[in-house]
Parts: sequence; structure tokens; C-alpha cells
Amino acid sequence: MSQRNEILQTLLGILILFVLHVLAAGIIFGLAGLVDQIFSPSSYYGLGTILIGSMGFFIWQLLYVIPLCIWLRRQQRLAMMKGVIIGAVITALLNGGCFLVIFAGR
Repeated sequence: MSQRNEILQTLLGILILFVLHVLAAGIIFGLAGLVDQIFSPSSYYGLGTILIGSMGFFIWQLLYVIPLCIWLRRQQRLAMMKGVIIGAVITALLNGGCFLVIFAGR
């Protein structure tokens, strides 16, 4: 595999992970809307669902990153798997950094 093709495959892996993050965020917000519909809209259960979903995004991320990496490894798409792993690490670091900024002031 050429160097240029490997870089493109790595970037494609990061892009795939970004699309999966958007879907996961959509599921979290959809679940919050469903919780608001079940309980009264004046309650804060929907907001709590969004907060728990966003603070635990690293855990949610593992639910789809690990199977995706296993599948890509079986398909012999190692460069794309590297991109997924790089994107997951960047997301975890950003999520952890934001978590520390929010809760460091306490």
C-alpha cells in the first residue's frame, strides 16, 4: 500500500468515527426528547439524560469503537483501523479535558 493511500484510509477512518459520533449524539438527544415526552416537559429528566450521556460519552464510544476495530481488522483494513483508533483517542482526550474544565472549579 502506498503512503498516500494509507493516509487517505486513516483519514477515512477518522471520518467514519466522526459520523458514528454524530449518530451517537443524535441517539442521546433523541432519548432525552423521549424522556421529556414520557415525563412532564417541565421536569429536568431530559436534561439529566443529556448530561449523563455527554459525561459518559467515553463509555458510549467504546460500545461501537471496539466492534468496529475488530471488524476492520478482520477485513484487513489496518490503516482505516488506525484512523478509528486515533479519532477515538482524540475524542477521549477532548471529553476528559472538558470534563476537567467543568469540574475543576469546584
